[in-house]
Amino acid sequence: MTRPVLSIGIIFKNEIRCLERCLKSLQPLQKAVPCELVMADTGSDDGSREVAEKYADILFDFPWINDFSAARNAVMDRCSGKWYFSIDADEWLDEDVSALVKFFTDGTEKHYDVCGLTERNYDTYDVNGGYGVFMPWRLLRLSTGVRYSGAIHEGWGNRAGLRQVVLANALLHHDGYVEINTTSAAGKEKRARNMPLLRKKLEDAPEDLMAFQQFIESGQWEKDFDEKLRQAVSLVERQVKFWDILGGSIFRYAIIFGITRDLPEKEEWIQKAEELFSNSYFIRLDGAFMAAMYYMTQEDFVKCAHWSEIGLRAHKDFRAGRGDIRCQAVGVLQRCTPLCEACFQIMLARSYVEIGRPGKALPLLSGMDFKLLDAQWTGNLLETLQQLHFKGKEGASALIGKVWEDIQAPVPSEERANQRREKFLRVASRRFKPDYLKLELEDPDCRRPVYTLYTPLQGKCILGDAAAVLESEDPDDIAAVLSGVENLNELPSSVLVHALQTGICFPLPDRMINIEEMDILAAQLAENHDALHRILTQAAEKDFAGNWQALAWVRGLALAAVQTYGWEDGSAGLQLAQTFAKVEQIFLTSCYTPETLRKENLFVLPPMHRFGWYCVQAFNALEAGDSVGYVRLLREGLVAHKSMKKMVEFLVEHTPQLQNPPQELQELADKVRTLLAAYEPNDPAVAAIKQSSAYQKVAYLIEGVEAPVMGGLAQ
Repeated sequence: MTRPVLSIGIIFKNEIRCLERCLKSLQPLQKAVPCELVMADTGSDDGSREVAEKYADILFDFPWINDFSAARNAVMDRCSGKWYFSIDADEWLDEDVSALVKFFTDGTEKHYDVCGLTERNYDTYDVNGGYGVFMPWRLLRLSTGVRYSGAIHEGWGNRAGLRQVVLANALLHHDGYVEINTTSAAGKEKRARNMPLLRKKLEDAPEDLMAFQQFIESGQWEKDFDEKLRQAVSLVERQVKFWDILGGSIFRYAIIFGITRDLPEKEEWIQKAEELFSNSYFIRLDGAFMAAMYYMTQEDFVKCAHWSEIGLRAHKDFRAGRGDIRCQAVGVLQRCTPLCEACFQIMLARSYVEIGRPGKALPLLSGMDFKLLDAQWTGNLLETLQQLHFKGKEGASALIGKVWEDIQAPVPSEERANQRREKFLRVASRRFKPDYLKLELEDPDCRRPVYTLYTPLQGKCILGDAAAVLESEDPDDIAAVLSGVENLNELPSSVLVHALQTGICFPLPDRMINIEEMDILAAQLAENHDALHRILTQAAEKDFAGNWQALAWVRGLALAAVQTYGWEDGSAGLQLAQTFAKVEQIFLTSCYTPETLRKENLFVLPPMHRFGWYCVQAFNALEAGDSVGYVRLLREGLVAHKSMKKMVEFLVEHTPQLQNPPQELQELADKVRTLLAAYEPNDPAVAAIKQSSAYQKVAYLIEGVEAPVMGGLAQ
C-alpha cells in the first residue's frame, strides 16, 4: 500500500451535532492528496461512532483520562503519513482547499516542518454572524518526532529549530465555543470538563501566562474570575516569562472584561495597554474596539475618536500584512473583520460630529458597504447620520439613499436584511416624535430638522413619505403623498397631525379606510392630546350628511380623545366632553334605529357608545336646567362603562351649574343622611330610601358620582 502523504487525526466524544459536517468537508482534500483518516472515540454514546465508521480508515477506542494530549498522541501513534493534520469535530475545512492542495503537490511542503492555518471562531452557529481569527499550528511533519503536551489546550510546544510557515489562505471554520460562556447545557458541560484541568494547570505553574489566558477565555462564570484577571495583569506588569508575547492578549481581555464587568481598574488598564503594547494587534484592534465603544457610551468623544483612529489604522495595516500578524498564533483576534472596520468608521464619524469636526465625518462614511452591518450597527450608523445631518454644514441626505438600498439587500441573508430594516425604521421613527421635533427647534446647534434626512426616501420608505409630508404646507401635495402610503398606521403621529392641521380633507376622498384603521390612527394622535383636541373640534364642525367616512373618523377621534384625556383642565375638559356628546348624538342617531336607542335596548351597543348615549341625555338635561337629571344620567352612564369614572368625576366637579347646589338640595341631603344613619347598612329600609326620588336628587352629594348597583341596575 502506498504511504499516504497526509494523516488526518481526530479525537471525538458525543459530537453527533457536527461530526459528519467535519468529515464531509475533508473529502475534497482527500480526493486531491493521498490521505488516511485516523479517529479516536473517547467514549461516545450518541451515535457519533456510527458516523465515524462510515469515513475512518482507522477507528479505535481511547478511554478518556482527562488529558487531551494523551488522546492526540495516541492518534499520532497510529498514523503512517509524511504529515499529520489535526482537526476537531466542531471544525470544518473551507470548501476552497486549493492552498492546502498546492502546499502538498507543488513541492512547497519539502521546505517546512510545521504549518499554521487560519481559523474563524464564530460567535453563533450561524456562520453569517461575527467571528474571531486564529492561526493554530495544525500540520506537522511526523518525522520531527514532536509530540503533544498539555492536558488541556494542548499543542506542539517544542517547535524550536523547526521550519515554520502559515498558510493564511487555508481556512478552517469553528463553532465549538459558541456556548462556552453561556448557561446552556452544552456550555456547562464544556466548562465542567475544562475548568478543573485549567485550575490544575495553574496550580502546577502559577506564573504560566498561557494558562491564565485560557482560564480568562473560558472562566467568565467562575467566582474568582476577577481575581484571576487581576493576577494575569500583574504577571504581565512583572514581566514574567513570555510577557512580551502574551501581554497584548492579556491586556485586551483586561480592557474587555474591565468594561463589561465595570471593574474599577478599567480606564487604568486601557491607558496601561497603550503604553506597553501599542504595536500589538490585540490592543490596536480588540482593545481599541472596546475602548472606543466605552468612551462613546460615556460621551467622551475625544477619546472615542482616538481609539477609533487607532483601530482604523490597524485594519489597514492588518490587511496589508504589516506588523505582527502572527500574533494570532497565541490568541483569537476578535475585531479584524470587515464589519468591525465599518464599526470603527461609524464611531469615528460620530466622534468627529460631536467634537465639532463634522466635515470629516461624511467622507469617512461615504465609501462604506452598509451591507456588512448587523442590526445594532445599522442603528448606530443611523444615529451618527442623524447627528451629522442635524449639525453638519452639508447634512447627510446624499448618503441616506445608499444606506436604505444596502441594508435591504439579502446579504448575508434575508433575515439579516429584515433585522437591519426593522432597526432602521425603529431608530428613524423616534426623530418624528413631537417631543424630538420641539427640542430640535430649541437647539442652537440645529442646522436642519433631523427628519429632513429622510426626504430622499419619498416613495421608497414610509419615513421618506413622512418627511415629505412634514416639509409641505400644501394640502393637495400632502394628500398626493398620503395617497401613495400603503399603511397609514405606520406613519408617525406627528405627520398625520401636521397633515390634518393644514386643512387636508381626511379621510382621503379617493381612499376607503375601515373603522378599525381609523381607531388606530385616532389613538396614535392621542400622543399629542392638544393637537387631537383641536383636530376633533374642527372635524366636529363639518357637515357629515351622506359622508360616512367623515362621520366614522370624527367618532374615532372623539372616542380616543375622551379615553386618553387627563381630565385636569377645567375649561378644556368641559369643551371636550361637550364635543364628545355632540359627536355621539350625530353618530348614534345616524347609525342606529330609534328602537335600538331606547334605554331598555342599549345593551346591544358597545360600552363606549352606551356611555355616549347617557352623556348625550345628560347634557340635554343640563341644557333644560335639570342639573339633578344631569348628574343622575352621568351616574347611570358610569354603570354602563366604569372605566370612564374619571371623566364623570371631572364633570360633576367642574360643571358650573353644580358648583353651588341650591340651599334646598343641601337641606334635603342633610335630611337623607340623618334618615340613613338611623338604620343599619343592610336594613331593607336603606334600599327603599335609596330608590326614592328624593334620594336620587341628592345622591351625588352623599355618595359621589358612582351610582350604587342593585340587581344589576343603577339605583
